[in-house]
Amino acid sequence: MRSERISNSASVYIFDDIEDYATNVFLIEKETKFYLIDTYCGTDSMKPIINTIKNTPRQKEVKVINTHFHWDHIWGNCCFKDNCIISHEICRAFIDKYWEEQIKESKQYITGTTEKQLPNLTFKERIFFHDDNIELFYSPGHTVDSISVFDHKEKILYVGDNLEKPIVYVEHHDIPTYINTLKSYLGYQPQKIMAGHTLNIKQEDIFDTIEYLEGLLAGKEMLFASNYARKVHSRNLKAVQNIISVY
Repeated sequence: MRSERISNSASVYIFDDIEDYATNVFLIEKETKFYLIDTYCGTDSMKPIINTIKNTPRQKEVKVINTHFHWDHIWGNCCFKDNCIISHEICRAFIDKYWEEQIKESKQYITGTTEKQLPNLTFKERIFFHDDNIELFYSPGHTVDSISVFDHKEKILYVGDNLEKPIVYVEHHDIPTYINTLKSYLGYQPQKIMAGHTLNIKQEDIFDTIEYLEGLLAGKEMLFASNYARKVHSRNLKAVQNIISVY
């Protein structure tokens, strides 16, 4: 793990112990609160973040945000039992429903220990923390339960796994909604875009992803430079096969 400062108020903790990609956890420090975006894979991975929070000169409230229900974003929730954990209402239901299945399939990635800790605050469309200019909003795409976070003061958009380079994972078949989510990002006019597995995404990457998803929806033949991208594309084709014939 390594950490980097990405703005005046935010840092990223980068974990690279899963093959093929790094995973990013973001900690935003405001005047009276910390906002922790995702919790990675267990108690050990959260130790440096907890130390940072504890060592701040002034005690601050901690808000934990789960961008979606996948295991590599939620297994550290158990470290924050006494804090507010926020997600979309679908995300909470999915964490509960798929907990044992995800443990069975990916338990080798648990760092330290984990136990089910469901979000205790959910929403449908958006939540706005006015004192800190932090907005959480529903942004279905990579998964149907995905949410994004926008820091209006620093103009940083945190998109979970909705954007990724060199290629996104499509885990939900509703591609038109995914495309609309990406188009909605442009309206925020972010100066920086941060994702769960990719840092410093550019606006052109949004357009490239929209183009890819439109091609995927149309059944367009596409070529990729790496075996990894070809493998992910093959998975994506299977994920959307139920609607390609409709559109």
